[in-house]
Amino acid sequence: MLNFFKYRTVALAAIAASVLFTSCSEDGDDAVSYEVPTTYNFQNVNYSGQTARLGMLSELDAYIKTGNNGAVLDAQVMRNMYANANAPFADASLNTSGKQLKDKTIATAQTTFEGFFNAVATASQSAGAAASNGTAGILTTSDNKKYLVDANGVEYAQVIAKGLMGAVFYNQAVEGYLTDLKIGSTIDNTTVTPGEGTKMEHHWDEAFGYFGAPTDFPTNTTGLKFWANYSNQVNAALNSNKTMMDAFLKGRAAISANDMAGKNAAAATLRSEWERLVAASAIHELNAARTNITDQAKKSHYLSEAIGFVMGLKYKTDRKLTDAQYEQVMAKIGTNLYNTTSADIVAAIDILSAAYSMDAIKGQL
Repeated sequence: MLNFFKYRTVALAAIAASVLFTSCSEDGDDAVSYEVPTTYNFQNVNYSGQTARLGMLSELDAYIKTGNNGAVLDAQVMRNMYANANAPFADASLNTSGKQLKDKTIATAQTTFEGFFNAVATASQSAGAAASNGTAGILTTSDNKKYLVDANGVEYAQVIAKGLMGAVFYNQAVEGYLTDLKIGSTIDNTTVTPGEGTKMEHHWDEAFGYFGAPTDFPTNTTGLKFWANYSNQVNAALNSNKTMMDAFLKGRAAISANDMAGKNAAAATLRSEWERLVAASAIHELNAARTNITDQAKKSHYLSEAIGFVMGLKYKTDRKLTDAQYEQVMAKIGTNLYNTTSADIVAAIDILSAAYSMDAIKGQL
């Protein structure tokens, strides 16, 4: 048996309960046994950069939503928040964090999001006037919620928020931190930086930070951010809460025990399950749009969320959804959300469901 104590102090502090995990080592010659904690409590964990970016998107989202109450938005303010320029955040620690959303957005999408900032600023020029097909402004739901939309009924606040969840948090995790680029055999797993662990441990922690869950998720579902929040919303049908958290815990423990086979298996689970979560979130919003098909404000709101989530599916290289299927889903949702029919929505759901083998649960999402 390999003596994993030679690599570092065992990273399993403050464990209220744990399970013993045994795996074959990567060369298959030895078994590696170690404890996997039930919460994300390891030594030397730091994902402050990811926490900062979650906070930045929260503030950007809140600013854009002031347009729902008639505020005229400034595209430059949004660009400043996106690039963390000119101290744009109310939370001063974000301004001085040295972090930004823009430089972590997949390069091919940065211009797209800056275009969205211009679009929502233009829509806000209506300054609270009522929207209708062909006229930007405010759509009001039957229960008096207000959403700023453009002339085609698109609520850019939702497209931007859900889109950046994909283009930054999801992309950074599944295309970076959970791949050989960040946790492969060339990444140092011996030298411990106090407060951050080894390079490999730190990269894994950064992936966990982008999930947006508390360390004791899913037992604790208070304060969920972005993807963890949506995981919880679709969990009854998808069971993603336990799958995601178990894989994060097993992978981090495996890295600390130098069980590379265990780490690789956990990373594969996370990359696959996170993609399923994106697809399920899109279906979840499409179902809501169909349920509220006669309330244009709600229909636009949920379809705009769905657009953002479907965009996110593009940001993983080995995705199950083909480029052709992606275009088909987007075509069914349409560019003028006043014209999207119930049949269109059903068709979009069916394409996603078929691609992700969710026919049995698509009605429950």
